[in-house]
Amino acid sequence: MLKELFSIVPPGSSIVMDYGDNEMFKINGLYNRVQSMVQIAAINGEPMKSCFTYKEIEQFLEGCGLLIYEHLSPSLIHEQYFKNRLDYLSAFETIHFLHAVKKY
Repeated sequence: MLKELFSIVPPGSSIVMDYGDNEMFKINGLYNRVQSMVQIAAINGEPMKSCFTYKEIEQFLEGCGLLIYEHLSPSLIHEQYFKNRLDYLSAFETIHFLHAVKKY
């Protein structure tokens, strides 16, 4: 899908997305929330089937003509968006954010 989409948009176009890392199907996470996220997605007809190491997602995107412009690991997401919260919310242990740009 990404390869097809980025074949018709101009260079410099970008996408912001999240992805599960290679631990997503191995750990439960805080309060079993990682396991629950995977199960809820499947129940709703959108099963999570893929997970990637950083190198794998980088190679996959490069094959689609994209370069990673920014990448946030779970710890960086927590630091940037959840650090000063006074409630129980925190970044998911296995979810990364990235911004990729189509090569010129």
